[in-house]
Amino acid sequence: MSLQIVLALVASFLTLWQADRPPDALALINKVSQRYAEAKSYHIEAIEERSATSELSRSWQKFMMTAIVMPDGRFRYEGFSTVGKSFLISNGKQEWEYIPGRKAYTQQNLPTESSATRPIHAPEGVIAQNAKQIVVSLAQIAGNLKSASYLPDEAIIFEDKKIDCYVVHVSERDFKAQRPFSARESTVWIDKARLVIIKRTEKVEPVTKNPDAPWRVFSSDVLTTYPVVDLNAQEPDSVFAFVPPKDAVRVEDFSAPDKGIGWLMGKLAPEIRFRGPDGKLTTLSSLKGKPVFLDFWASWCGPCNSAIPDLLSLYAKTLPQGLTWIGIDSDTNPDAAEKFARAQSIPWPNYHDADGSMGAAFLRQTIPLGVLLDANGKIIFYKPIYQVSELRGAIATLGPQFATAVGTGEN
Repeated sequence: MSLQIVLALVASFLTLWQADRPPDALALINKVSQRYAEAKSYHIEAIEERSATSELSRSWQKFMMTAIVMPDGRFRYEGFSTVGKSFLISNGKQEWEYIPGRKAYTQQNLPTESSATRPIHAPEGVIAQNAKQIVVSLAQIAGNLKSASYLPDEAIIFEDKKIDCYVVHVSERDFKAQRPFSARESTVWIDKARLVIIKRTEKVEPVTKNPDAPWRVFSSDVLTTYPVVDLNAQEPDSVFAFVPPKDAVRVEDFSAPDKGIGWLMGKLAPEIRFRGPDGKLTTLSSLKGKPVFLDFWASWCGPCNSAIPDLLSLYAKTLPQGLTWIGIDSDTNPDAAEKFARAQSIPWPNYHDADGSMGAAFLRQTIPLGVLLDANGKIIFYKPIYQVSELRGAIATLGPQFATAVGTGEN
């Protein structure tokens, strides 16, 4: 067979292969992302598998989440992981939080404060809150992309059903801001018929090594599949009804003692060190003379994410008064938190708790955790899964200028 014939066959194959594709992969991702952003009702189920590997360790976690939302205030969020299982349910008139492992539930009449901002006292409760972020993350998937490219189309099988997909690949060079010490690759599978994402992978590899502590350098992989995606869901009323099991008891909340509250409140903050992107070290004690707020968080934490708009408003009011803000993330890799912070335009510095030492120093058991120090370095506010209104009240006690700045009303 002559070279001309081979080239003609290849050209013919490529023409057929690309015939049903939108011409621009980035435009396709933007279109799909916009569909999620505009969704008023939806039923989405997600299975997320996270793995992280260093020279001396390997970890793996699996999360199963469901988000069902109607435009009239009805919703059902479910989460299941090694931490446990939890449910957040609303029929538009009442709202329940149910944790099967504790055989207990809460019940509130609506209207009440949003489940996104209401304090979640149980670690299991964070899993259901994370389910609330499914649509948010997919709606933002195109936010930081500069370019994208097609991979060969694929077919994915879900429960014996074949789904033909566009496959779009994005590498680190396609992000507006780059991280010099790591390389990122991301791929999404888009259902051709419905233009929804049914599979997503993200891989982060370190570019530079840490010869002093190689076990702190992680590569990470995240695989998320979406076996159920319906952006125009119409669910029966029974989905949003909650009938307490016979062995479940109603409680006011899922409060549990937190040793940090008893052991650290009113005492000088423990010493921790922050290492900036330039490698420069700063100690917490060196910040004495001004009050400091420490926010322990993670990009995957639903309650952390929900608080950001109010925190940004509070930051703008308190920075001129001299309050220093510092974020400390517990993501598996620093890229995830850094990318999220950029997307949300978070202005305060953030430091990655690579070995967990900063969280351990403050006896962190869950996130978010808010810690406020006065100008002498004494802890005057220590609250796991705090509300911004609680933080605002604590800041007001720092002095008249802070009380005037934050007021007593909304942020």
